[in-house]
Amino acid sequence: MDAEWNLVTLQDALAALAETIDEIEDAPDEAATLMEALMPTVYAKLNYAWNTRQVGPSAIDTTDHNELVAWPRDLKL
Repeated sequence: MDAEWNLVTLQDALAALAETIDEIEDAPDEAATLMEALMPTVYAKLNYAWNTRQVGPSAIDTTDHNELVAWPRDLKL
């Protein structure tokens, strides 16, 4: 597992979440609309981080984009 890759993808997800929080703080009356618009990106980036954690950046070349951002099949909650 490439820790540097994992950190890069998680930081990308964190940035998307921080942007979502900032947008809602700036316009709390629009929170519902903003959540609906922005949270899919947060989840896609988190899913991407999880789904590429073993393979690293080469997953981009070997795996369908929709699979990369889909809810992880192997994540046990």
